[in-house]
Amino acid sequence: MLTEDTSEYNYIYVAFLMTNTNIGRIIRFFTHNQFSHVTLAFDRELSKMYSFSRYHVNSPFYGGFVEERPNRYLSDDMDVTVKICKLSVSDEEYQRICEEISYFNANKRQMLYNTPNAILSIAKKRLKMKNTYTCLEFVSHLLRFTNVIAIKDLEHQLNKYIVYKGSFKDIAKWEQSYTNEDDYFMRRHVIRVVLDTIYHFQKIVVRLIHT
Repeated sequence: MLTEDTSEYNYIYVAFLMTNTNIGRIIRFFTHNQFSHVTLAFDRELSKMYSFSRYHVNSPFYGGFVEERPNRYLSDDMDVTVKICKLSVSDEEYQRICEEISYFNANKRQMLYNTPNAILSIAKKRLKMKNTYTCLEFVSHLLRFTNVIAIKDLEHQLNKYIVYKGSFKDIAKWEQSYTNEDDYFMRRHVIRVVLDTIYHFQKIVVRLIHT
């Protein structure tokens, strides 16, 4: 799928982020890796990114397919370290990736964040469930990479495509506004967070049973 870096091809960008959430810190602690999240975009400024993550800022276990904006990571004077890899792909592959993302978006109510695999990845294990992905599984799926268990594995495969590593704030084009992600920044009441979590794991259990 990957091609030589020439102007005849389209580009996609895979970004590894050192997220500033408690879950991100826990992931980095156990994996001994700098980055805890991976996402895909079509521009170097990462103005619009696609991944699997939480739906609400204070509800960490309730998530699925999301369209992310830089303000998710940069609001309130925050910043994160990001590593960006620029991949050249053929017109055919570019179109396929766009169509797959459109499919995920059109069916996002069916898409679940794969919480069990996020935990099992620490032990290099994985369960297969339909329409259920971690951020790593989603990006690997779009790239058609197989047997990628840890973010570090994907980093290793893409190291030769690195075009930037450093402050996200320094390269992102964004505004201090919640317009694009109002739902994400709307803090959930603790009872709602508990109910979100129960609902999420109920759906996970059902999918495991029917896998």
